[in-house]
Amino acid sequence: MNMKVLLNIIFLFVHFICISQISYSSSSIIPRDSILKILEKSKEYLVRLSDPNHGKGIRLLDLAENLTDTMNDTNLKILVNRHRLGYYLTIRDTAMAKEYLKKNLILIKQINDKRELGLYYEGLGIVASFKKGTEGETEAFETASELLNKYGEKRDLIDANYNLGIIYKRKGEWQNSIDHSLISLNAIEDTGEKKNRRKYLYIHLAECFIRLNKYEDAKAYLTKIKTDEYFKIKDLRFLGFFYKVQGLYYEANKNYYLASQYYQKSSDKFYEYGFNRSKQISASLGLASRLKLNEEENKRIRVENKLNAEQLQNDKYVILLGALVILGLIIMSISQYRSSVFKTRTNKLLHENNKKLFKTGQKLDKALKAKSDFMDSVTHELLTPLNTIKGISFLLRKEKLTPKQQDKVKLLSSSSDHLLSLINKVIDLNVLEKDEAQLNKEEFDLKTLMYGIVDSLTTGRATTNTLHVKIDETIPDVLEGDILKISQVVINILSNSLKFTKDGDIYFQVSLVATVGGQSKVKFHIWDTGIGMSKKQKANVFDKFKQGSVKINRQYGGTGLGLTIVKKILDLYNSEINIDSRLRKGTSVDFSIDFDLPLKSKLKYQKNGAAKASGKDISDVNILLVEDNKVNQLIVKKIISDYGFGCDSANDGEEAVAMVKENKYSLILMDIMMPRMDGFEATRFIKSFNKTIPIVALTAISERLNKEKFNEVGILKILNKPVNPELLYETIIEYK
Repeated sequence: MNMKVLLNIIFLFVHFICISQISYSSSSIIPRDSILKILEKSKEYLVRLSDPNHGKGIRLLDLAENLTDTMNDTNLKILVNRHRLGYYLTIRDTAMAKEYLKKNLILIKQINDKRELGLYYEGLGIVASFKKGTEGETEAFETASELLNKYGEKRDLIDANYNLGIIYKRKGEWQNSIDHSLISLNAIEDTGEKKNRRKYLYIHLAECFIRLNKYEDAKAYLTKIKTDEYFKIKDLRFLGFFYKVQGLYYEANKNYYLASQYYQKSSDKFYEYGFNRSKQISASLGLASRLKLNEEENKRIRVENKLNAEQLQNDKYVILLGALVILGLIIMSISQYRSSVFKTRTNKLLHENNKKLFKTGQKLDKALKAKSDFMDSVTHELLTPLNTIKGISFLLRKEKLTPKQQDKVKLLSSSSDHLLSLINKVIDLNVLEKDEAQLNKEEFDLKTLMYGIVDSLTTGRATTNTLHVKIDETIPDVLEGDILKISQVVINILSNSLKFTKDGDIYFQVSLVATVGGQSKVKFHIWDTGIGMSKKQKANVFDKFKQGSVKINRQYGGTGLGLTIVKKILDLYNSEINIDSRLRKGTSVDFSIDFDLPLKSKLKYQKNGAAKASGKDISDVNILLVEDNKVNQLIVKKIISDYGFGCDSANDGEEAVAMVKENKYSLILMDIMMPRMDGFEATRFIKSFNKTIPIVALTAISERLNKEKFNEVGILKILNKPVNPELLYETIIEYK
């Protein structure tokens, strides 16, 4: 019996030794070249967000990072982290980019590599440049340039000086920008690398020479762009910059007609680039998040499988040694102890995984917010050149033009109006999607509003349809609700009926359902005999930018955002929209809204068109226009002067404050987004020493999102860019 116990113990010892040897031999060293090949393949897939292998590129990058974690190769770890940093910079995830910058700084300090330190500062500068107004970006890029000039390779000078050229151009230091751009250009020619950067350097140099009034030099670089081997490659962002500088060149040479055409092209390309970029970043962030979730789930499953295998192995040992009572009890005790440890470890791992999943969810929320902020920024940047286009078309209409020129100006004006409508719809949708929209509560006459909407949609509009309107006279005269949003809903639905119906009938009925407990429920019903929709088209009717088919979109036009906005506004009212449609037989839309009844109405009806200044003395009216964009400044100042008012201009907030201290003005038109001192800060300074002067905002930023700031500093009214000349005139008369 003792011999059997001894044999069993020896057997177990040998068994454990074998398992240890197998485990040890299974961990082999991964060749460095294999990691480098994985990185190159990943970079190939990730160079474009639209690449179908984008997800595979992320997985290869994850694999390279996991493999280097098991290796003692600091330089390789720095290289992998730099690839990961480049990916997060591509999708503008600055939070993750900063994490990998910190990791690399720790590794660089271990090996004291000056070149890698220069590349670190270059990455730090790029991250800082994503935040407007960050002072650290210039210092970071200058430090990077100094280190790479001394310790780096020739190719390192391309990006370091390219970035400094951009920074100095933003600051208006044109000669510094030219110097660094030329260094970067020479490095490209010497190394033959990153030739795709060359066209961007040409465009930077052209703009700087225009700013320095060196038009021949600027023209030479604009010519070089067209002969560059990478010019014909489709790059919407570059084309936006290229057409913008072309417009700047013709504007500087006083060819405003060509300037307006190139500004229009620039606006179109930037909008297309912004829209595509938003979709690509959203898809990339969503894919990265899903891959992260799958990875965490796979880790959890592997841990569970490992624990199950170990538990099974322990059970086999218990059965094998069951005959040996004493030894069996000891082994069972050990097994129970190990099982307890494993369960504790599992619970800990599960807890950690839950925390990681929660953090991943937070990152996804941040990514969605970044997308929303990006759309806000893009729409604002689009409104600025659009202001230029509309202003120039307004000025051109006042010139003596040939009939052909008048037709072209009308086409330019209608195109800019269409683009403005699209941008406003994108802004409205972005506000609604961010859950920041709120319903205003104001008194109004619903019946009068509905008749006004019908008149606005039919007056002066060529149509072959018959519109039948029936509005219930028993609806109370005064209701409380959001006039703007109710109008948006009705206008969008009625416009669709008018657009998709030809030689048919459209019925618009508004009826009182009931008045109970201080509320009136009103039903809106619109139906037509138009083209209708199939079941498939109806299923996607609320999707953004969809109009059923490409053929419908081309034939009837539009953005495909109208019903999306309608659905989100009605959600604010807790109202359901019902759509019944049959192909080639028409469409029926109805919804109901509960309006509050005011306890005591304060609504006063006033006659339209109160005071225009005709016949009044305006010789002493002097306006201060505060605008940093020279083109916008020229246009608005010309509009004001044409109306007979005096007008001075300031380029930023600091200049405006100084001019108000020295001169007397009847009214200030204040831009908001300006360098050095913005419109809010300038208004606050002016009000500190002159509380009576009226200040009106002339801006492209959203009034809804910044209402509290406008009220806080004392801005009386907000005029949106591009400004309506008649509304500008009425505002001056109102506050002069």
